[in-house]
Amino acid sequence: MSSDSPAPKALTASDFPGLKALIERHVSARDVAGIVVATAIGDDEPAFISAGETGFNTGKPVGADSIHRIFSQTKPVTGISIMMLIEEGRIGLDQPLGEIIPELANLHVLADPNAGIVREVKVLPTVRHLLTHTAGFSYALQTDPIGARYRAQGIEPGYRVQAHRTEGAPVLRDTQDFIERLSQLPLSCDPGEIWHYSVAIDVLGAIVERVAKQTLGAFFAERIFGPLGMVDTGFIVPADKARRLVALPERNVDGDWIVADDPADSVYTKPAMESGGGALVSTARDYMRFTAMLAGEGETRGVRLLRPDTVRLARTNLMPPGLSMQFFGNVLAGMGHGAAMQVPHYATTMPAGVFGWGGAAGTGMWVDPTHKLHIVLMTQYWPAEINLSLRESPAAAVYADLGLWPVGPRTSLLERRSARVLN
Repeated sequence: MSSDSPAPKALTASDFPGLKALIERHVSARDVAGIVVATAIGDDEPAFISAGETGFNTGKPVGADSIHRIFSQTKPVTGISIMMLIEEGRIGLDQPLGEIIPELANLHVLADPNAGIVREVKVLPTVRHLLTHTAGFSYALQTDPIGARYRAQGIEPGYRVQAHRTEGAPVLRDTQDFIERLSQLPLSCDPGEIWHYSVAIDVLGAIVERVAKQTLGAFFAERIFGPLGMVDTGFIVPADKARRLVALPERNVDGDWIVADDPADSVYTKPAMESGGGALVSTARDYMRFTAMLAGEGETRGVRLLRPDTVRLARTNLMPPGLSMQFFGNVLAGMGHGAAMQVPHYATTMPAGVFGWGGAAGTGMWVDPTHKLHIVLMTQYWPAEINLSLRESPAAAVYADLGLWPVGPRTSLLERRSARVLN
């Protein structure tokens, strides 16, 4: 394109009629109270497409600056923090965990759940294992024997809403408390043997704190949120921003919506363990600055956080060879795992190579390296399994509205824009 050609226009809400109709249907059906979808190409100003309210019957429209609980969508931020430390040579991708956190140097594996017999691990877990959920740890939400022990010991990082925690279990005070409790329990399996969704990313948060010698929240603020201008993202919602926090609806056993976390007295306005696996709040506008950095291979609007090769490594499959992802018993064919993010090997509802992760209350993020297209979904509902199709369908609708997938060859959107196809 010649220098005197007009600059290609950024995407706008009017480019997404199919997406708009989709989210309005979900709101009308009371599947959710409100939805915000943001999308952009590279450093362009995002298009924000929204429908609904900040909670059922609040009368307040949800928007780009509404604050959402992003739960496990915290994980990519922690993963990128680890990649920063790797790039700086402060830790190694294949460095044993015990060298960084000595309390976790002598881990064992549960060999016989019925008898409680443990044995030594075959291999020591590494940073790579932690990034890819192959370190052998479990989660309180898992149904395996170790998951039950986690619940009994209150090892539930990120579970800040009381209704989502194990009744009577002691609350984790901080990351050190988390590590001390975790060190008393065996692994569910040997490192490198299976993909098992776990507290591994919370362990990575503890690594960040040990290596950087500061709290996880301070590291995030100094190294990521501050440079990117993510002014509404953090572990606590300040009092002057609480009015922008949306409600967290929960569907009870009768199928009715109740409020699990009310913005008027939210647990997110109070201190809690800074969980690298699931405790941040953010907005669609803020999180788009993070995904823009990933789409720009470490740089956005003149601010560079990582080298391009480090971001490329983060979005590749880092899992040990031959392993597949199995999410609660379901094999996710063709899926790999990078730096705390899912990396598809081949096309599904979206093209191959689109990487990202989501949160338990329905949020999601996707980054497309070919087109520099990035998408953020913000909504709130609990439990996550009641709307399994809702997370993927808005992102797929973005591709459909742009005619990128599954229509036609996968030519670069940037090339198409240069040819003024979208002008």
